[in-house]
Amino acid sequence: MLDNSVINSVKKADPDRCRAAMFAEPDVRAALLTLYAFHYELAKIPELVSEPMMGAIRYQWWRDAVDEIYTGKPVRRHEVTTPFAAVVKTYDIPRFYVDQLIDGRERDIDPRSFDSMETAYDYAAVTSGVLARLAALISAPEETDTAAQLGLAWGLTGLVRGWGFYKETILRELDRAELIGQASSTYYAARGKISPELMPAIAYAALIPGFLSRHETDNPKPYSSLAKRMTLLKAAASGKV
Repeated sequence: MLDNSVINSVKKADPDRCRAAMFAEPDVRAALLTLYAFHYELAKIPELVSEPMMGAIRYQWWRDAVDEIYTGKPVRRHEVTTPFAAVVKTYDIPRFYVDQLIDGRERDIDPRSFDSMETAYDYAAVTSGVLARLAALISAPEETDTAAQLGLAWGLTGLVRGWGFYKETILRELDRAELIGQASSTYYAARGKISPELMPAIAYAALIPGFLSRHETDNPKPYSSLAKRMTLLKAAASGKV
């Protein structure tokens, strides 16, 4: 199991996914939080390094750890590797998606801007989209495609939310209105009724309209924790995201 300090760090870094995970039964909830802890280890690498080469070394460290997990070798000691190895085994997680997630997150150390909306779309698909698919493999394996599409919409929404910070770097060749439109259309094409089992893995997608409406201007209105909680509760009660 994850240490409480790790759980608290993940909840602070990724509060919306973690709040959604609270709808799950204890075992599934623990597995989802472990998955998000693994993802957080990947996502925070760009903040820990000063140059891409150092980041690439860290991503390779995680590739090697994943190889140990899947090939039955002794798994290197780390507060996340052992719990994640148990989740992989318990839920029979395909290695393909784990490797894809690492590759997707490594794009974060590339300073080049996205050269088109299609490039941004693909990035969101192999990061947030793949993460949502992995979460669904834990909670609702029959609904992984729906989860991946909603996760993709969440990833695009994340780019919209980061517009103020990234508009002069990785997003400089994109148009904000077009990006918002792509995120919105992707969300509305995927949203609908989902099972109670999938809800813990993807309920946070219900927050997408609120985030998009708030980020249509340069000074977005904060999305309060209370408003988020109410939106998530509404989604859980209705069975719709």
